[in-house]
Amino acid sequence: MFVTGYMTKRPVTVSPETLIQKARQILKEKGFRHLPVTSSEGKLLGMVTDRDIRSAYPSSVLDEKERIRILEKVSRSPVNSIMSTDLSSLNLNSTLDDALILLEKQNVGALPVVDDDHVVIGIFSVRDLMRAYGELFGLYEKGSCLISIIEEGQSAMNRAIKVLEAASIPFTRVIRALHPLDDDRVHPVIHMRVQTMNLPSVKKALSEAGLKVL
Repeated sequence: MFVTGYMTKRPVTVSPETLIQKARQILKEKGFRHLPVTSSEGKLLGMVTDRDIRSAYPSSVLDEKERIRILEKVSRSPVNSIMSTDLSSLNLNSTLDDALILLEKQNVGALPVVDDDHVVIGIFSVRDLMRAYGELFGLYEKGSCLISIIEEGQSAMNRAIKVLEAASIPFTRVIRALHPLDDDRVHPVIHMRVQTMNLPSVKKALSEAGLKVL
């Protein structure tokens, strides 16, 4: 569950002297939204985003003379004039949980990943986070379905597992969590990731064992 297993490795980076125009071209051609800015040794100095670049360019409501003046200025300006330097980063030991908390706290779409020498080795985005959790929870596995059971009684999870094993229905994940239900109360719910194309039979088997399937 470390970000290094899901990040984009060896990301495209730019130097502080790279012109804004060039950074804009890279983002457009590569389909990126974030560019780490690094030193000649590859150490993280800042981050420039498509939003930073859009903000540097003149608004369409300006008069032509002012727009030309700003465009000329932008054409001569390097990314270090607009990059963010007060930023957070992830490291070799950062987990997916660390990334989720930091992405939400910083309200950003991606974070650079650095090694012990602060050299950029990757970039981890919200999209990477979604893919990682999708894989961890078995979302992309063939025949994967999620069954949710209201937990009533201490043996509910054991009973559910025994039912699936007796029916030779493979399952890969079991999660217990608290959820609000229709009666406005919070109930413990068991979520089980099963691999079958015959969900009605699964529900029938669980129901016959006295389990309440959502």
